[in-house]
Amino acid sequence: MTEEIQKKGMSKGCLVALIVVGVLVLLVIIAGVTCYFKKDDLVRYGMATMVNSVKIKLSESPATGIDTARVNAISDAFVEKLNESEIDYDKYGRFGQTVQGLMTDKEIDSAEAELFVGAMIDYFPELEQLVPAVEIEDTTSVQDSI
Repeated sequence: MTEEIQKKGMSKGCLVALIVVGVLVLLVIIAGVTCYFKKDDLVRYGMATMVNSVKIKLSESPATGIDTARVNAISDAFVEKLNESEIDYDKYGRFGQTVQGLMTDKEIDSAEAELFVGAMIDYFPELEQLVPAVEIEDTTSVQDSI
């Protein structure tokens, strides 16, 4: 007569898979909790990165009509004020949508640069007092004569 040997418990492969899945779930939970408690710092870092990347893009290939010194001054003041203040998530959403479109452009023209400056001033209205506005030249007479 043949006797069957019965296995007790689960296989080693299944046990290893369960341990790996458990560790991964634990890591995801830890990452989620950390992100929740550090969300303001993460938002500040993201906004500063967006502003600095647009600032670098403008300084590398400035289009005509862009005052890069003004944009740089407002950008630096924006990042400084951002690090000192609380995050307003409503303003952050509008700011992020505006700047995200600029980040995808290969080249930023003067209208987009003004949109960028306007988004920073919209977030912190007191930035308008730090750097005087630049008058936009009237180009209609030049275009009419061509």
